[in-house]
Amino acid sequence: MAVFLALALFATVSAAADTGVGIIVGNPTGVSVLFEERVALGVAWNFTNYLHVHADVWVAKGTLADPVAWFLGVGAKARFFEPAGPRNPDGAEFGLGVRVPIGLQWYFQPQFELFGEIVPGLALFPGTRFDVDAGIGLRYHF
Repeated sequence: MAVFLALALFATVSAAADTGVGIIVGNPTGVSVLFEERVALGVAWNFTNYLHVHADVWVAKGTLADPVAWFLGVGAKARFFEPAGPRNPDGAEFGLGVRVPIGLQWYFQPQFELFGEIVPGLALFPGTRFDVDAGIGLRYHF
């Protein structure tokens, strides 16, 4: 399933004029795609028990000190958990939630972006709870 989602994500890459593709390392770790400096998609995994898919829209962006920028977004996430077992005691196999990415971008070369983000979120299904994701990443823009 993870391979299918990653391929579907990359299949949409050529549709945008300014697209950044790269990796994000943290919790979760995976592939990140940024379209037109506005829409961010990701397919990632947590090393303990789930596959994570998210889509964000950046609602605000500004420059701190050129070439460093900040961003704020809103988005949705879906998580696909491993079956019930020692690492998934409640047995949920699917989860949905909302997320609010807050981050920094640094274009250290015209086509290379280093970024970091902290993402507070709210899991809505199967239960409601607050969570936080975070990561640093690198994207190549074309």
